[in-house]
Amino acid sequence: TMEHTSVRKGRIGELLVINDLLDKGYDVYTPVVDDNGVDFIAIMGENVKRVQVKTHDMPSNPSKSSIEVNTRLIRNSDVLAIPVRKRNCICYIKTSMIYKHRSFSIAYAESSSGQRKLRNWYEDYLDFPWE
Repeated sequence: TMEHTSVRKGRIGELLVINDLLDKGYDVYTPVVDDNGVDFIAIMGENVKRVQVKTHDMPSNPSKSSIEVNTRLIRNSDVLAIPVRKRNCICYIKTSMIYKHRSFSIAYAESSSGQRKLRNWYEDYLDFPWE
């Protein structure tokens, strides 16, 4: 298969998130220019949220049980959306929860050490956060 550029990977991730939100009944609006840290706007009724998508490469190590997302460049958005291809889902995280951290890790399988506590499990982030 062809190796995708980072721009192409990012666009694929955005389209996965847009598809997920449209399927769940949200209205989605994309900006004409994407240079302000907002990939699109999601609307449900009177609620409006600015969304930034962080697409990641799947780990080359098959024993890896989580993905690490760089959060240093998150700005101007209310929700961070992370496609998790290993589980065919999208994780939605309120940016106010993580803006002080340099990265955010999401576990999609048990670690080789069997650790389950103190991990951010993908199942906990499947709902879009309106609060």
